[in-house]
This record gives sequence, C-alpha cells and structure tokens, in this order.
Amino acid sequence: MISEAIVSSKGQVTLPVAMREKLGIKPGSKIRFELRAHHLVVRPDLPISAYYGILKGYDLGDIEPPREPDRDFGLDWAKS
Repeated sequence: MISEAIVSSKGQVTLPVAMREKLGIKPGSKIRFELRAHHLVVRPDLPISAYYGILKGYDLGDIEPPREPDRDFGLDWAKS
C-alpha cells in the first residue's frame, strides 16, 4: 500500500484512512517513528495485550525453565 501526504507548516501529516484502519490506529492511539537510514518508519505502538495469543497453535517445545524449590526464609508466621 502506497500513499502520499503533504507536510504542513507545523510539521504535521495526516495518515490516510485506509492505512489507519489496516493498522488499527484510532484517535488517542500512540504511534512510533523510527529512522532507518534514509527511511522513516511509522508504526503503531501496540499495548502488550495486543500480543495475547500470538503464539497459539505453535509447538514451542518445553521452553519453560525448571522451577526452583521454595525457599525457607526462617519466617515462622509463614508456616501457620
């Protein structure tokens, strides 16, 4: 998808509607600007909740590290 916009005298640019819709950018959304060589990359700054379930269906094998045994810190109140 390619689109053009004109930069205002204040340095503002309006993101095209089709791109906002495709990226889920709504009023109040945060976006991130990255400069890569001579390219400007604009992308939504997604909340961590947007990544929920992203690995569903993938076989990740046994990647969970072994748990350490509970430690006894000598706290008598914890035993009751």
